[in-house]
Amino acid sequence: MSSPQSPQSPQPSQQPKQGIACLGVLGVVALVVILLVVINRGGGGSSDDADASPSPYVPSSAPYTPPGDPYTPTTDPYASGDPYSSPSPEPSPYTSGTCLNGTLPDSTTAQSVSGVEEVSCSASDAHYKVIETVPLSTDLSRCNGNPRTQYAFSYRYTLNGATINSYVYCLVGLGSYAR
Repeated sequence: MSSPQSPQSPQPSQQPKQGIACLGVLGVVALVVILLVVINRGGGGSSDDADASPSPYVPSSAPYTPPGDPYTPTTDPYASGDPYSSPSPEPSPYTSGTCLNGTLPDSTTAQSVSGVEEVSCSASDAHYKVIETVPLSTDLSRCNGNPRTQYAFSYRYTLNGATINSYVYCLVGLGSYAR
């Protein structure tokens, strides 16, 4: 009987030789990198580098000079409070008891209105008095719950075309505007 021959396995001595060769290559690369760093930091420059000097920048025309002293502010940026805060994009809403002038349309649907401003209630052009303010709404029917309401007025505050807040004002008429 003959026994089957087993295949020969590779010699384990070849792997350590490849590892040593790889380490040798890495060592040479590291040495080259170190030499380049030392040379670039001034350790091995040529004698020509010592004689070279940078040429000064000469503008082709006179530089711009702003009128007046640019270091003297014309206004105190801190006089009006915090210079980093932006102004409020919307005025305070009208509160109960505020009087308004102008003319509001006699309509229950939204219409564009201009010229309505706050005035003293004793002014001859005081036409309306705010009796209720409903924030975050443009629905004029919100004033139906207040039986004293004679007029409803809606206003939207916008910033760059986007509505940031809105109010409905429930009003009573004053003088000839009373119903």
